Amino acid sequence: MKLKGFSGEDFAKFHPGGNLGKRLYLRVADLISANEKPAVQLRTSLKQVIVEITEKRLGVTAVTDEDNRVLGIITDGDLRRMLERTDALQSITAADIYSANPKTVAPGLLAVEALELLRNHDISQLIVAEDQQYMGILHIHDLIREGIV
Repeated sequence: MKLKGFSGEDFAKFHPGGNLGKRLYLRVADLISANEKPAVQLRTSLKQVIVEITEKRLGVTAVTDEDNRVLGIITDGDLRRMLERTDALQSITAADIYSANPKTVAPGLLAVEALELLRNHDISQLIVAEDQQYMGILHIHDLIREGIV
């Protein structure tokens, strides 16, 4: 390709649906628009946290404040660990089980770069936020579905 003055970017431009095109142009924002946006607030009951995670089918929910700023994350693994530690389930809220300072990505990040973050941190979801405003969840399955993985 280089001998003919044809770069990977040129190839991607003319074949945007191919794997190379997707790797060079597909952004996180392109993948989250169809996703549900699971979110709870700190005072949300354990029951409602479970309902939110179950209904949105991503295995995770963001924890946000009243202004939609990201405070943390609750994964299905966090729920299982909490169930092993306590029997007082009626009094548990999101504030008791969330992880603060979750891994986040900007919507403009290349999908392939988000994949590297997932791999490097051995996680399967990233919170998508811009200026701390919650926009959605990027799940590894989104990347698999698009052929990025």
